Amino acid sequence: MEPRLVIQQKITAFVNKYNVFGANGDGTPASMIGLAQQKRLAFKEKVIFYTDDKRDKVSFTFRAEKVLDVHGRYFVEDANGNMLGMFKKEFMASLLNSTWKVLDAQGNELLMVRESNQVLAALRRFIGNIPLVGDLAEIVILFFKYHFEFIDLRTNQVVATYQKTTLIRDQYLLSTTNDAWNAIDWRVYAAMSVALDALQSR
Repeated sequence: MEPRLVIQQKITAFVNKYNVFGANGDGTPASMIGLAQQKRLAFKEKVIFYTDDKRDKVSFTFRAEKVLDVHGRYFVEDANGNMLGMFKKEFMASLLNSTWKVLDAQGNELLMVRESNQVLAALRRFIGNIPLVGDLAEIVILFFKYHFEFIDLRTNQVVATYQKTTLIRDQYLLSTTNDAWNAIDWRVYAAMSVALDALQSR
């Protein structure tokens, strides 16, 4: 797999900001290719990606199809509103392990995205309920890195990984095979990458 995108999160008072970079061969950030903003407490989620940090030109967006619908889809659209692809959360599967599906512009399912460490996923969901040690354990778990894998639904093969590369600051690296990268618009990958942080209350 080849490094493709680096996502860096910056938390501010009213919005979460995500800088999107291309990736060098060693996984370090290359040039910026987008900046995303997510408004907090939005009832209908919409994240706008700008071409640079001047924020004077929209590159693409993703938005929720419906308001407060846990089964709903998110549409990835270019600056003119043309559909690039979509993704949706698999609610029942996510009760144990965060799971998403990536779809093409026609709604055909292409990839499944899920946490690769199922033990850590389960601990995060349930350990807080343990008396006395739960609160401390939740703090400790925050320092574990989140890893996701992208699985081709036709072949059941892992074709991409999304890994947190830092402990304190949220920085993620998306790596894919050549075939997987060429099969889907990079903006769909960027949107899904930001969503894996922005839509999971991390």
